[in-house]
Amino acid sequence: MARVGVVGVGRMGRPMVDRLLAAGHSVSAFARRPELVSGLAAVGVRCVPTPPALGPGQAVVLVCAYTDAQVVEIALDGGLVDSLDPGSVLVVHTTGRPATVLEIEPVAAARRAAVLDAPVSGTPEDVAAGRLTLLVGGDPDAVAAARPVMAAYADPIVEAGPLGAGQQLKLVNNLILGAHVELLADAARVAEELGIDPRVLVAALPHCTGSSVAAEMMVPLGSAADLVASTGPFLGKDIETAGMVAAADGIDLGWLGLLGAALVDRIGRRG
Repeated sequence: MARVGVVGVGRMGRPMVDRLLAAGHSVSAFARRPELVSGLAAVGVRCVPTPPALGPGQAVVLVCAYTDAQVVEIALDGGLVDSLDPGSVLVVHTTGRPATVLEIEPVAAARRAAVLDAPVSGTPEDVAAGRLTLLVGGDPDAVAAARPVMAAYADPIVEAGPLGAGQQLKLVNNLILGAHVELLADAARVAEELGIDPRVLVAALPHCTGSSVAAEMMVPLGSAADLVASTGPFLGKDIETAGMVAAADGIDLGWLGLLGAALVDRIGRRG
């Protein structure tokens, strides 16, 4: 069993902690909100006051921040990477720019620690069930070292390629999801204009050839508008990140880019 540190114990991080504890790992965590700290301490997690206090003694450190900027703030500006032990592995679960993990890697290498980008695909319920999908980029030896920890909450663990490849793959995935959400939002408009009961559309699509994961996500929410509202906060930022990455590399995103831009515009109109 391993000693594991966790930064970010919100919607995704907290069920990860529970799975890690259930698998027999020793868990330490950094959290800002007092109610999170007290809840973690109650289940046997060692809570630390700052990110740099988390690194020493940990074999694997998981970063579950919400945004790419928060990863930089925690890992680089906040001193987490500078606190890592030799031989340890920093796993970044946040979806963001591939360049971010490439900026972190030389700082970690100076500590003889490794970095993996391992953005997630799934929900907190998937974490709790141990079926979260991880798209992992990085050195195969580092992946092998961290795999027993990640396997406590993830299956499958997809090895995407070198460092940064996990982020690239996740951004493509979220472009597809964004395109599906935008298509569903427009399909709901067309259905309404045809006189179809929106509730019938929501109930029928998951059983038809026009189904998708987005259509299945829409069912418990009740409408395409609610799906846009639910996915907008993370899809908007990821679609914009994918656009910046593609533009920097001279890549034409085609219909993925057009539909993604349409969804970002829709999200903005809602706001």
